[in-house]
Amino acid sequence: PSPRFLEPALSLPHLLPLLTSSLSPIAQMVRAVLSPLLLLLASGSLATSTPKLRGNMAAVDEIALPVLNHTDAGLGRGLGLGGYDEKTTRHSLNLAEASYCVSSTSSSAWTCPTCDSGVTVEAVVEKGGGRALVGFDSGQSALFVAYRGSSNFYTKARRLNNIDAIFTAPYSGMSDVKVEKGFYKWYTALSSGVNSALASAASKHGTKKVVITGHSAGAACATLLAFDMARGAVGSGFSVKSVITFGSPRVGNPAFVSTHASYGLKSVRVTHYYDAVPHVPEELLGYLHVPGEVWYSSRTGSSYTTCKDSTSDEDDSCSNSCSPTKCTSVSDHLLYLGTTMGSDGC
Repeated sequence: PSPRFLEPALSLPHLLPLLTSSLSPIAQMVRAVLSPLLLLLASGSLATSTPKLRGNMAAVDEIALPVLNHTDAGLGRGLGLGGYDEKTTRHSLNLAEASYCVSSTSSSAWTCPTCDSGVTVEAVVEKGGGRALVGFDSGQSALFVAYRGSSNFYTKARRLNNIDAIFTAPYSGMSDVKVEKGFYKWYTALSSGVNSALASAASKHGTKKVVITGHSAGAACATLLAFDMARGAVGSGFSVKSVITFGSPRVGNPAFVSTHASYGLKSVRVTHYYDAVPHVPEELLGYLHVPGEVWYSSRTGSSYTTCKDSTSDEDDSCSNSCSPTKCTSVSDHLLYLGTTMGSDGC
């Protein structure tokens, strides 16, 4: 990558947490320079249409990124998933991947490899580089919102606009609840259109139950929508039937996680093998994953573990077990349950 990709790494908000860590000075500098690159993997369609960048990232994958990983302290225990339904998860995965491929509500546009039958797209909301599909899923008798990762990777990389690794506290009366600033900015850019489309679809289809999904940075948006819907900020009467995400980065701080869980959301957070993105922003920066991890523990995706993460700890026997040297894969981020994610899967 050009030096322009690296400049934001030298800002004070990125360096302060690193300078107070127990890493050696050399490791601190490597982490400071390379962390934003790992963060930027969460922009969804990264490198899928840019072979040169894909090659650069492959080099980082094999040589440099292991320095960025860390070993988490303590074993997360407590929540568990119990009745994980892979069929339902795969259907949500198909919706998430379809968001990369479908840019029109026309029935003729619903022809992608993961465009399941029985799904009607009522709106395609695009703003700020993001996209969300809103519609009705007859198979689940529910509305759905599927968020796509970013399409303009180069622009986002130069401005570090969608992942700042800086907290914001946007919720009135909840000053301790903080989320990553870039994800929140991207999510709110789409919110007005998504909320309006949901209201229209609810009137048409007679339900306010909503299935929410997304991949990569779109998974972060899905988590934020579920949080807003659960606390009544989307509109009267809407309820989250499920929120299932794939390759999600960490979205908020522990107070966000505990508040998110307090609403009783049925959340499944799917991770794949050595996918790098679920490990950013790093815990040492104050971030924590929402509970509900299901880790596909092989590159082929043939087996999975329902993890025992909680509102205070991630389960270090699941995807975190690849620390400190193996949580570096770009290719694992772009393959979930055997499905190619991003524009290459269209």
